[in-house]
Amino acid sequence: MSVTLTQEPDRPHVAHLRLDANELNLLSLELAHDVRDAIESTPAAVSVLTIAASQPDNGVRGLTAGLDLEWARDLTPHEGQDLLVAFYDMIQAIRDLEAVTVCGCGTYTLGVGFELAMACEFRVTTDDATLGLPEVNVGLPTVIHGGLLLRLVGEGIANELIYRGDPIDGARASELGIVTDSVAVDEYTDTMDDLVSDLAVKSPHVLTLQKRVMNRFRSNGLESGMAGSIGDIGRAFGSYDQREAMAAFLEDREPEFEEP
Repeated sequence: MSVTLTQEPDRPHVAHLRLDANELNLLSLELAHDVRDAIESTPAAVSVLTIAASQPDNGVRGLTAGLDLEWARDLTPHEGQDLLVAFYDMIQAIRDLEAVTVCGCGTYTLGVGFELAMACEFRVTTDDATLGLPEVNVGLPTVIHGGLLLRLVGEGIANELIYRGDPIDGARASELGIVTDSVAVDEYTDTMDDLVSDLAVKSPHVLTLQKRVMNRFRSNGLESGMAGSIGDIGRAFGSYDQREAMAAFLEDREPEFEEP
């Protein structure tokens, strides 16, 4: 299969979505649907989801080089709109997921793949990765979730990346705050693993509640989102995980959470 979703046997609250469609994981309508279906099939018990390309044994691969231009260049306006709807639904599925998402950008992530990465909570890449939104250079404007760049870096840098269409490397993306971590190629896998492990030891129940709160901030606006989060946080009190986490902190030990 070109898209797979697996849960870890020892940490079932951690799952991994992997793309292995073609050499560069170029995206088409069908692949966008497959990715969306995989995301939407994520079990409710999963609180941490990684999204990346299947990695070769001898190196690091990029997530996707973006749209398959050979496939897309002769699309009609109607077909183009169908494609954009599919891309919107794919990325929105990530944003609406109640699991915390970690995107492995690898050595390249471009176009709609870069938009997908920006929809995740965390992004990890290599220092020399090729990242960006080159749509303007291939006859298309950057649309839909390209707007997430405004929240990450503000209008000035977003204008530079979108209007010029020039890629940046991972080190520059890290300086700008677009990615969480940018590391040498030989440190990439360990960095991904360490980040996932940091998240995996948190209470799955609390991570899910936190993601729900963050989604409210995004969808309802900050003021109403803050007010609406009271119920979610209130429900955390009295849970086993809340009491265990506080007890472990006070006793200076690692918490032992319930299985999701």
